[in-house]
Amino acid sequence: MKSTWNLVGMGVWLLVLIALVWMVHDMRVRRIRLIVKEHHSFSWRNFTISTIELVAWLLVFGGMSYTTFFQNVNHLGDRVSQTTRYEPLVINTGDGSGSSYYVTVNNSKGNKPIQTYTYLTEGEKYQVSSTDATVSDGKKAINLPASAYKWDAKKVMRYDQRHQKAWVGVIETTYKKSFVNGLGLHAGRLADRFTLIRIPDHSFMLDQ
Repeated sequence: MKSTWNLVGMGVWLLVLIALVWMVHDMRVRRIRLIVKEHHSFSWRNFTISTIELVAWLLVFGGMSYTTFFQNVNHLGDRVSQTTRYEPLVINTGDGSGSSYYVTVNNSKGNKPIQTYTYLTEGEKYQVSSTDATVSDGKKAINLPASAYKWDAKKVMRYDQRHQKAWVGVIETTYKKSFVNGLGLHAGRLADRFTLIRIPDHSFMLDQ
């Protein structure tokens, strides 16, 4: 568990489930009492009480479901923190073809094909999906997919100059450790990761 604040969310979800069991039991007991005492299976009073209970439970359940499963991390503002790291790429010459490249691209098949990018940094090999990564080989380092994130323009320019447009930038967005984030079971957890792979031009990318 990334933060003890997440215990708050676990506790609330437990209460939601207990409330559901109690509500079903209460509805059943009141209906049986209505049949036994008044010899009716329906009354407006009983219907009103059941409706209020159900609506109240659905509101709490809906709120917890949204907080836990459906929040857009881009709209959370200061509830998340962002860290960015930059590393120079290492050129790959090990396929025996005599070609040099920074990135290999594997294309999946299907109606919605996804590309997988493989790249090297000093001592490390990484694979990332095109759903949360992009390759930039134009004049501007920050292409359209990457522009949705906040980059340090001075660092980007410095890395372009220092490493001949061959580097990788990784942005990680993390939920802060707080009561509200704990309510959704997210406190301290990674919310999003995006990788920008910068190469001098398309000739340094190998399609497989």
